[in-house]
Amino acid sequence: MTEIVSHRGANHFAPENTFAAADLALQQGADYIELDVRESADGVLYVFHDEALDRTTNGTGPFGHSLSPEIDALDAGGWFDGAFQGAVVPRLDAYLEHLRGRCGVYVELKYCDPAKVAALVRDLGMTRDTFFFSFSEEMRLGLQRIAPEFRKMMTLDIAKSPSLAAAVHHASIIEITPAQMRRPGIIEASRKAGLEVMVYYGGDDMAVHREIASAGVDYINLDRPDLFDAARRELHGAAA
Repeated sequence: MTEIVSHRGANHFAPENTFAAADLALQQGADYIELDVRESADGVLYVFHDEALDRTTNGTGPFGHSLSPEIDALDAGGWFDGAFQGAVVPRLDAYLEHLRGRCGVYVELKYCDPAKVAALVRDLGMTRDTFFFSFSEEMRLGLQRIAPEFRKMMTLDIAKSPSLAAAVHHASIIEITPAQMRRPGIIEASRKAGLEVMVYYGGDDMAVHREIASAGVDYINLDRPDLFDAARRELHGAAA
């Protein structure tokens, strides 16, 4: 059965990358929570997506120019809805501890010290429950040097071919789009290369959710865990 990776938590229903978004995603059927990691000016790891504070907090300016006491005092929920006012920007250690034993975790390194992230994941005993990716080659190479044993994901767009995802990028998971999924032989080639397959779909078309659920891929990375869980349940019920 395809496992649900909830992108920044249930971000349509709660402010992204917050404890509330993660908890709601799990209630909606998520098996993994995707999160983004950035580092403060004084070296503290946080769960935060953007390069700047402005969009998802009441702060301003570059995240990496801000000290941890300033970040800890920010409101990361009011921008989304008044009901979430006062939500904090989670520190990575607290967020992982909150999720440990409840789900898997997909960690995207935005910009941080990969060695700090690796040490934290190891200390928490979450190596098996976690996989990693970064759009930054610098982050990917840094993580590979410090943690060659960690599970890593690579997109087909970057890898160019399923056969290169593991050989060049040290990946055990490949991410493809629905359009790429429909190309004859792509899933089979990925399997032949020893890869698990994850589809990224950010939409809410139930027909596409059903198509992905029927494709037999390992994971779906999405914004609507509730919709895919419904599609997955339909398929499972039909199969039963």
